[in-house]
Amino acid sequence: MIRNAWWKRFLVRGVFWRQFLRWAVLNVPLFIEPIVEASWTLFFLLWGPGRRGVMRNLTAIKPGSSALVNFLRTYRVFWNFAWTITDTVRFKELHVIPDWEFTGWEHFKEMESRPEGAIILTAHMGSYDLGVHLFAEMSERRIMMIRAPERDERTREYEAAMHERTLGQGLRINFNTKAAELAFELLEAVNAGKIVAIQGDRVTEGIGSFPAKLFGKPTLIPSGPFALAMAARVRIYPLFVVRLGRRRYRLITCPPIEVVRRSRNRDEDLAIAVAAWTERLEQVIRETWYQWFTFEPFAEDLA
Repeated sequence: MIRNAWWKRFLVRGVFWRQFLRWAVLNVPLFIEPIVEASWTLFFLLWGPGRRGVMRNLTAIKPGSSALVNFLRTYRVFWNFAWTITDTVRFKELHVIPDWEFTGWEHFKEMESRPEGAIILTAHMGSYDLGVHLFAEMSERRIMMIRAPERDERTREYEAAMHERTLGQGLRINFNTKAAELAFELLEAVNAGKIVAIQGDRVTEGIGSFPAKLFGKPTLIPSGPFALAMAARVRIYPLFVVRLGRRRYRLITCPPIEVVRRSRNRDEDLAIAVAAWTERLEQVIRETWYQWFTFEPFAEDLA
């Protein structure tokens, strides 16, 4: 009965807001688009937990900033979030590809030239969907993208149906609902020379975690990508998607991280790779904090 309650679709995580943006993309003239984005952003600023989560994260990213300044920065985060969702819908529905520029192209070419599989580790920044779709277009390898499912059931069904209609031949999407079962499938994929793309900046329910530090705060990082890289003996390539402006993005590929078994203590070896990842993650977030779409405090002492 609760599942069918009409009002649930209008909650912040409800399906109405995804459907509304899709309708706007298909029906609203381009010159009115900024007004739609501003309205969508103002609504989401009323989402207390999400707004406070961003502001608390900003106290660690931008130490010494006042609450008022961080509130204004939060608007910028939500503004970019609205635009990236819109650009993703426009790409999926109308096949409009944004303008891209690349940093670290040599690392992408290196990954392409190696015969074994690889892991792309990214964050909740820019448009994860757009970045991976672009990679799939450029790559001759098959890519398996792993996503956390939406919390709202209707939104989850809507997103799954959208993905099914728009996937290219070189891309497959798995929703990470049963981590233990998915682990064997991912190991088989990378051993077969495929590329697995995973977000590595946030732990969701049922996902294995590893302790780390981000901006000097103790946090948890998904352990799966690092355990998979160690088991399959493949490299991790950090990748970030940054929105530069209206339908303009930058794709940043970083030098690879090797997860090597150096001792009998597996956790110590994993910790070296996790620290390398969080160092690069922190650097990118510090430079483009307005792109990090993490709406819960990333550390316990920020909650």
